[in-house]
Amino acid sequence: MTVYLTDYTHFKNRTELDEATRKHRKSNWNKMNLTDHDILEMIWHHSIRFGAAHLAHDTIALEIGKTNSTVRRSIRKLRQLGIIDRHHYIRPGMNGLGANIYSIRPFNDYPSVVDERFYP
Repeated sequence: MTVYLTDYTHFKNRTELDEATRKHRKSNWNKMNLTDHDILEMIWHHSIRFGAAHLAHDTIALEIGKTNSTVRRSIRKLRQLGIIDRHHYIRPGMNGLGANIYSIRPFNDYPSVVDERFYP
Protein backbone atom coordinates (compact mmCIF):
# COMPACT_ATOMS: atom_id res chain seq x y z
CA MET A 1 0.00 0.00 0.00
CA THR A 2 1.37 3.42 -0.93
CA VAL A 3 -0.34 5.55 1.72
CA TYR A 4 3.12 6.36 3.17
CA LEU A 5 3.56 8.76 0.24
CA THR A 6 1.08 11.18 1.80
CA ASP A 7 3.76 11.94 4.43
CA TYR A 8 5.85 13.59 1.70
CA THR A 9 3.24 15.76 0.01
CA HIS A 10 3.11 19.55 0.30
CA PHE A 11 -0.49 19.88 -0.88
CA LYS A 12 -3.98 19.28 0.49
CA ASN A 13 -5.53 18.32 -2.84
CA ARG A 14 -4.87 17.77 -6.52
CA THR A 15 -5.88 21.29 -7.50
CA GLU A 16 -3.04 22.76 -5.43
CA LEU A 17 -0.59 20.23 -6.92
CA ASP A 18 -1.71 21.06 -10.47
CA GLU A 19 -1.49 24.80 -9.87
CA ALA A 20 2.02 24.62 -8.40
CA THR A 21 3.22 22.41 -11.26
CA ARG A 22 1.77 24.81 -13.83
CA LYS A 23 3.44 27.81 -12.17
CA HIS A 24 6.80 26.02 -11.94
CA ARG A 25 6.64 25.20 -15.64
CA LYS A 26 5.69 28.71 -16.63
CA SER A 27 8.32 30.35 -14.42
CA ASN A 28 11.16 28.00 -15.43
CA TRP A 29 10.22 27.26 -19.04
CA ASN A 30 13.41 28.65 -20.57
CA LYS A 31 15.65 27.09 -17.92
CA MET A 32 14.35 23.58 -18.61
CA ASN A 33 15.00 21.35 -21.62
CA LEU A 34 12.60 18.73 -23.02
CA THR A 35 13.96 16.00 -20.75
CA ASP A 36 13.40 18.17 -17.68
CA HIS A 37 9.81 18.78 -18.80
CA ASP A 38 9.25 15.05 -19.41
CA ILE A 39 10.58 14.10 -15.98
CA LEU A 40 8.51 16.79 -14.25
CA GLU A 41 5.46 15.54 -16.14
CA MET A 42 6.15 11.96 -15.02
CA ILE A 43 6.64 12.97 -11.38
CA TRP A 44 3.44 15.02 -11.52
CA HIS A 45 1.52 12.16 -13.11
CA HIS A 46 2.68 9.68 -10.45
CA SER A 47 1.96 12.21 -7.68
CA ILE A 48 -1.69 12.76 -8.53
CA ARG A 49 -3.10 10.07 -6.25
CA PHE A 50 -1.00 10.45 -3.09
CA GLY A 51 0.85 13.75 -3.57
CA ALA A 52 4.30 12.22 -4.07
CA ALA A 53 5.91 9.76 -6.48
CA HIS A 54 8.02 6.71 -5.60
CA LEU A 55 10.17 6.22 -8.70
CA ALA A 56 13.48 4.56 -9.52
CA HIS A 57 15.86 6.28 -11.94
CA ASP A 58 15.70 3.24 -14.22
CA THR A 59 11.90 3.42 -14.31
CA ILE A 60 12.00 7.08 -15.32
CA ALA A 61 14.72 6.42 -17.91
CA LEU A 62 12.75 3.58 -19.48
CA GLU A 63 9.53 5.59 -19.56
CA ILE A 64 11.00 8.68 -21.26
CA GLY A 65 13.58 6.87 -23.38
CA LYS A 66 16.70 8.45 -21.88
CA THR A 67 19.75 7.07 -20.08
CA ASN A 68 20.04 6.75 -16.32
CA SER A 69 22.75 9.44 -16.17
CA THR A 70 20.55 11.86 -18.13
CA VAL A 71 17.72 11.26 -15.69
CA ARG A 72 19.99 11.87 -12.70
CA ARG A 73 21.29 15.09 -14.25
CA SER A 74 17.79 16.33 -14.96
CA ILE A 75 16.55 15.51 -11.45
CA ARG A 76 19.52 17.37 -9.99
CA LYS A 77 18.58 20.37 -12.14
CA LEU A 78 14.91 20.25 -11.07
CA ARG A 79 16.05 20.19 -7.44
CA GLN A 80 18.40 23.16 -7.99
CA LEU A 81 15.56 25.12 -9.58
CA GLY A 82 13.48 24.46 -6.44
CA ILE A 83 10.79 22.54 -8.29
CA ILE A 84 11.04 19.13 -6.61
CA ASP A 85 12.25 17.54 -3.39
CA ARG A 86 14.01 14.17 -3.35
CA HIS A 87 13.67 11.93 -0.31
CA HIS A 88 15.84 8.85 0.10
CA TYR A 89 13.76 5.81 0.99
CA ILE A 90 14.93 2.82 3.00
CA ARG A 91 12.99 -0.35 2.21
CA PRO A 92 11.75 -1.63 5.58
CA GLY A 93 11.96 -5.34 4.78
CA MET A 94 15.26 -5.22 2.91
CA ASN A 95 17.25 -2.75 5.07
CA GLY A 96 18.57 -1.09 1.95
CA LEU A 97 18.00 1.90 -0.25
CA GLY A 98 14.95 1.78 -2.43
CA ALA A 99 13.68 4.05 -5.15
CA ASN A 100 13.59 7.74 -4.26
CA ILE A 101 10.42 9.58 -3.36
CA TYR A 102 9.86 12.81 -5.27
CA SER A 103 7.48 15.57 -4.32
CA ILE A 104 6.70 18.76 -6.17
CA ARG A 105 7.27 21.83 -4.03
CA PRO A 106 4.79 24.66 -3.59
CA PHE A 107 5.57 27.45 -6.03
CA ASN A 108 6.46 30.05 -3.39
CA ASP A 109 8.67 27.59 -1.47
CA TYR A 110 12.00 28.32 -3.16
CA PRO A 111 15.23 27.81 -1.24
CA SER A 112 16.90 31.05 -0.25
CA VAL A 113 19.84 31.62 -2.56
CA VAL A 114 22.15 34.60 -2.20
CA ASP A 115 23.57 35.94 -5.43
CA GLU A 116 27.16 36.91 -4.61
CA ARG A 117 27.28 39.40 -7.49
CA PHE A 118 24.94 41.67 -5.55
CA TYR A 119 25.69 40.61 -1.96
CA PRO A 120 29.45 40.04 -1.62
